[in-house]
Amino acid sequence: MRATRLRVADFRNIEFAELDFGESRRIFLVGKNGQGKTNLLESLSLLTALRSFRTRDARLLVRTGTKQAQVFVALDHESEGETELMLAVASNGTKTVETGAGTQVKRLSEFVGRFPAVVFSSDDIALLRGSPSGRRRWLDLTLSAVNADYFLSLQRYHRALEARNRLLKSPNAPESQLEAFEKILAENAARIVEIRSREMKQIAGRFSEITARVSRVDEAAGLVYEPSVEQTDEHEWAAILRRSRMQDLQLRSTQKGPHRDDFSFRIFGFAASDYASEGQQRGMVLSLGLTQLALFRERLGIAPIVLADDVLGELDGERKSGFWSTVGEDLQIIATGTSLPENPEHWRVFSVERGHYRS
Repeated sequence: MRATRLRVADFRNIEFAELDFGESRRIFLVGKNGQGKTNLLESLSLLTALRSFRTRDARLLVRTGTKQAQVFVALDHESEGETELMLAVASNGTKTVETGAGTQVKRLSEFVGRFPAVVFSSDDIALLRGSPSGRRRWLDLTLSAVNADYFLSLQRYHRALEARNRLLKSPNAPESQLEAFEKILAENAARIVEIRSREMKQIAGRFSEITARVSRVDEAAGLVYEPSVEQTDEHEWAAILRRSRMQDLQLRSTQKGPHRDDFSFRIFGFAASDYASEGQQRGMVLSLGLTQLALFRERLGIAPIVLADDVLGELDGERKSGFWSTVGEDLQIIATGTSLPENPEHWRVFSVERGHYRS
């Protein structure tokens, strides 16, 4: 898949921008910090699942004082040919998508994974060092894009979780209502944990291979799935939620479930956050992105667009070489930096200043 044209209006600090990429597969946005390079990549990152890689609050995407942000992308797509997308984010955070000649996408499940993009950002280090919520978000995005059953189970689970948590905050919550939502939670929790357990084994195996390729040494890098409760039977899940109900009522939220899951990075069997060097840690989060890239290509049959936000310049020579050899020549890469890349003649370069883009 390749973006051929991009038009963005009222997105972050971008009042209006129109870029023609043509046939280019190497595009570089160069400019000082705070000019709008990352904002443009962020607009393209919505392609995978209408999610920003920088914020969960979609309202922040809309330029101050305007009613909605708009992103138009023309694509050359493996299975859909030449196609156009219009993404809109209203000031209240509501998102809409139109494909082709004004055909609106009615359900997010019809969109997720059709137009994959993989983001590499200097902030990715938070995946290794930060809270479990960031890792769960990465895992949910990755699995939702390649597994429709997972996405639907996740949707049902979180709707029931939100409803049960509302009841837990209410005085004298009816037991029958709690049981009804617990039944939905149990069914979908079992399915989510089963899929995560199976898929994480494949992801971890591919991650180990890619990390060794990128670092050029075998650091025994791994990923370990850490479920809140290691259970794939819905009847057991129903019993767990029932037994936890008194504590959940006291704490006014559901304490056990896939929404508490995590996974960890390991190096030589130890926690990478404690034992890996700065360079090793950055190499590992880079390899996680490359693992996502490989998974999307294999499972979707689509070459994702690669969005590299100010990361290529900070890699050492070995890891930079490993990155390029793993990505390959056929993918479209849109990268940013404060200075021109190596061999700028191989790139279509756009200068960025205060939300304006010049080639």
